[in-house]
Amino acid sequence: MKSRFSLDDLQLFQQVVQHSGISAAAQATGIPPATLSRRLKQLEQALGGRLLERNAHYFALTELGEHYYQRCTPLLSELQDIRQQLDAQHTRLCGRLRITAPVSMTQNWLGACFNDFMAAYPGIELDLTLSNQYENLTEQHIDAAFRIGEPRDSSWVARPVWATRVALCAAPGYLARAGTPAHPRDLHDHALLASYPMDDWRLAHNDSGEVYRLSPQARLRVNDIGVAVAAARAGLGIALVPGYFFLGADGASQGLEAVLPQWQGIRRPLYLYYRDRDVMPTRLKTFIDFVLAWVADKDLPA
Repeated sequence: MKSRFSLDDLQLFQQVVQHSGISAAAQATGIPPATLSRRLKQLEQALGGRLLERNAHYFALTELGEHYYQRCTPLLSELQDIRQQLDAQHTRLCGRLRITAPVSMTQNWLGACFNDFMAAYPGIELDLTLSNQYENLTEQHIDAAFRIGEPRDSSWVARPVWATRVALCAAPGYLARAGTPAHPRDLHDHALLASYPMDDWRLAHNDSGEVYRLSPQARLRVNDIGVAVAAARAGLGIALVPGYFFLGADGASQGLEAVLPQWQGIRRPLYLYYRDRDVMPTRLKTFIDFVLAWVADKDLPA
């Protein structure tokens, strides 16, 4: 029959031996003597033999007790060292964080946040993956993920970070050739440049609140908004563009101008995902707090 015993009981046995008795061990550990005695008896029953010879005037290891003490003490010491190292890694501001974030958003402004974080915490390393796909975050061993749109995975904590408006934009040259639409229904007659997952266009009128929705029959459909924006700047069609892509209110400073400015795309939220709210390394909590404070402090285009 295999012995089943608790490592905690074995460590208590080690404490009793090192302090030469239950009373002294109880004082050192803060565990009542009766509890120590019960735990020792429990360990002896699990091991199938007496570990200590003890009474009011005598204390000594049995042969079995000597064997376990000599063999287990180095192992328990090593286990304690490992525990301390893991605790240090968990609580110190060092180590690696695996982060994933959208490509264009990182290139336009979120990357500056990451740079400022690394400058503030030089002991923390970022393993950054840029992706617009909704990967399985658990299988990829991701610590934190930035994703646009409403939360999809209820098993992860989703903290709202920011939200951006989206607007229709095109190059002046394209509008001169193809004409300017007067209503969203006119978009069906234009070359449209779509990026997914933002390929379901919903536009709301600023005054009336009327909502118009279309799934664009796009001339270009791509998984990176930056490519769609570049195509719009090249005069190839109309794109639905997040606010962080243009400097001015109408986008003119980036070679684009607003199309149907009285119609705005539904604001798109940015969420920061992480696995656990309470059980997390200090470096991850520090990263989350830094990002939320950094975004709140910046005048980001909304």
